[in-house]
Amino acid sequence: MEMRRLGKTDMNVSVLGFGGSEIGYERASLSSVCKLLSRARDAGLNVIDTAECYVTSEELIGNAISGRRADYYLFTKCGHARRDPASSDRSHERNARFTI
Repeated sequence: MEMRRLGKTDMNVSVLGFGGSEIGYERASLSSVCKLLSRARDAGLNVIDTAECYVTSEELIGNAISGRRADYYLFTKCGHARRDPASSDRSHERNARFTI
């Protein structure tokens, strides 16, 4: 897997990443997500993208990678699905609490 430095950070990330929307929208099982993310990591992917609005995606991913958390860069979005500033604030606070 080709890797690149992300901007001016010290993060060496895979050029391909895993998008977590469908595992949430399709209500994938935890065992399926564990297998999928483990195989993706073994193939060299270390970037996972998710968001609060992807139903159960964040929780599934969190549980699936808990034993290998240091192996991944986890990106999430907050407040993008709603136009209400108070909702965006709550989303930001929620993500800050769950940051590992």
